[in-house]
Amino acid sequence: MTPAAKVTYLSALLIGLSIGLLLGYGERMNLLKLMGETRLEIPPFALREFSQLQYMQADPEHAKAALLTYASVLEAMEKAKAEKSLLFELRSTYLRLALLEDIENNPEQANEYDESPILELCRWWS
Repeated sequence: MTPAAKVTYLSALLIGLSIGLLLGYGERMNLLKLMGETRLEIPPFALREFSQLQYMQADPEHAKAALLTYASVLEAMEKAKAEKSLLFELRSTYLRLALLEDIENNPEQANEYDESPILELCRWWS
């Protein structure tokens, strides 16, 4: 094999490898970005199902604990994201908490949940 052929094959190999690495890197970065966005969305909806089950079937104390946990996760997600896409979920969670307090005949706490600052933000946003 002549030296010119060796240089040609070696340069073709290097060009092909670099293009393949760049394309593969771009695809992997898109996949990692999608996985990161999905990671922020999927777990809270599993927590939503749990809090709804607790609200419908558990005693009021456990239901409040589950709803408060879900509300704190939603608030943290709203702070982390620029768009306000979870305000409806947050509003319904605080309203469920207010209903639980009404059932337990605790109107002060029910008013506190009903007039919370985040609920006012939800009303303003919608």
